[in-house]
Amino acid sequence: MKNIVLYILLALNFVGFSQVFEIPAGTHPYSDVIEWKGMGTMLKSVDPNTKQVNLTLANSELKSVWDQKFIPKNDKYFYISSENARYVYFLDNLNLEGGKVYFSQLNSAGNIKSTSVSISSAVKSIGVSDYNDLELVNCVVTDKALVHHFRYNDKGNKAVVDIATFITHHNFLCYPVVLGSVPEASLKEEHIGNWEYVGFTDDQICFAARDFQNKNSGWNVKEYTSKGKEIKEHFIPGPKNLLPIENIGFGTTGKYYLNERYSIERGLLTYINNQFYMIGGQRKSETGAEITLFKLEGSNWTDINRMNLNYFIEKKNLKLGIYPMNEGIGYHLDHNGYNKVSLISFTPQKETAHNDFTDRTIFNPSSVFERKEKEEFNVILPTGLLMFNTSQLGKEGAVKFEFKGK
Repeated sequence: MKNIVLYILLALNFVGFSQVFEIPAGTHPYSDVIEWKGMGTMLKSVDPNTKQVNLTLANSELKSVWDQKFIPKNDKYFYISSENARYVYFLDNLNLEGGKVYFSQLNSAGNIKSTSVSISSAVKSIGVSDYNDLELVNCVVTDKALVHHFRYNDKGNKAVVDIATFITHHNFLCYPVVLGSVPEASLKEEHIGNWEYVGFTDDQICFAARDFQNKNSGWNVKEYTSKGKEIKEHFIPGPKNLLPIENIGFGTTGKYYLNERYSIERGLLTYINNQFYMIGGQRKSETGAEITLFKLEGSNWTDINRMNLNYFIEKKNLKLGIYPMNEGIGYHLDHNGYNKVSLISFTPQKETAHNDFTDRTIFNPSSVFERKEKEEFNVILPTGLLMFNTSQLGKEGAVKFEFKGK
């Protein structure tokens, strides 16, 4: 009954008006769709001869807002985007090629730039003489920079070193920083971990590593500007008795694309809109558990929302990836036959929509908000709901959208 009530309320949010509009046919059939959260839906078509990718943005203006194109270096490329970032990137390579990263950058006005940046030259200033020693951990876009997170083994000191590079959007300058060095022996301890990217707000980019200070287990946090200037470092204590989580990554980030790189955490820390949140698993009965959303208030964590796991198997780690959004934490949970995406809202509520996880889900963050069929690609915008049926893809001719205003 709660689910039915929730779906009715969601539907009532979009009863202002409904209008079907058409995007004219392009030179080639539209082959895929990509959500730019908050901006709209990008239709994609590809020239089979030149490999040129054509992008058309549709949103609440009920028309094609802009058209752009780029030619990737390879058949496979990687879409990188984040909530509240005014740029998205199409990376030609995750791992460095000749010490460089190649990409096409797209801004919200529809302007695109294709270029490359040498990361190997930049990291020499922080002691990395051979870029081949670097292992990519993550790649994300913030409001001010494209961020790469690398890790390498310092064999002389028997330690693991994490570094990050910040490529600024406007001038493509690369600023490197050393996040930290952790002795290999310490990483065997439960309370010690490697550095991980956790989020951004404006020009405040945050990384954190599990640590143990003053008899408390938690995270050591470092915050930087997009030009690599350290803003501050501080320790955040963590809640106790959390279940192990296998962080599988979720959303259009390098961590998701590097899906063979799993890390075991007790709580996934994230930072958005100048606020720290944490997702943790907690046992609630012999057969049940829950995923809990915590909010950091001062130095204490407040439980603000949760999702019940009725058939929890303790011998299997929770496989969980998260994607922070303005409305809450989107997540992909894969455990005991449950392989779905949903949202734990910042506004307390017990029930949310649960949709099957598919590869297309990654490119449709709005899919965590409401129940939908597999062929639906629905995008929530500030003024309403933009709906598209993916069965239209791969066919000649125009395609149709439906927009339901609030």
